[in-house]
Amino acid sequence: MDISEKQRQRAVNDRRTKIINDLYRMGVFYTRDGRKVEDCRLFTLEQVYINEKHRMAKVKEQQGELM
Repeated sequence: MDISEKQRQRAVNDRRTKIINDLYRMGVFYTRDGRKVEDCRLFTLEQVYINEKHRMAKVKEQQGELM
C-alpha cells in the first residue's frame, strides 16, 4: 500500500468519524433500516446525515410557523 492510498483511507476514516459523531449529537444511532451508524460505510453515512439535516430543517421550519 503506497502513501497516497494510506492518505485516502485516513481521510475516509476521519470523515466517517466526524459524521458518526455529528449523528450521535443529533440523536441518531441507527439508520432507517435498523443498522448501527458505526457499521455503515461512508456513502451511507453521508446520505443518513443529509436526510437528518433535512428533517431537522423541516421540523424547525414547522415550529416557526406555529409561533
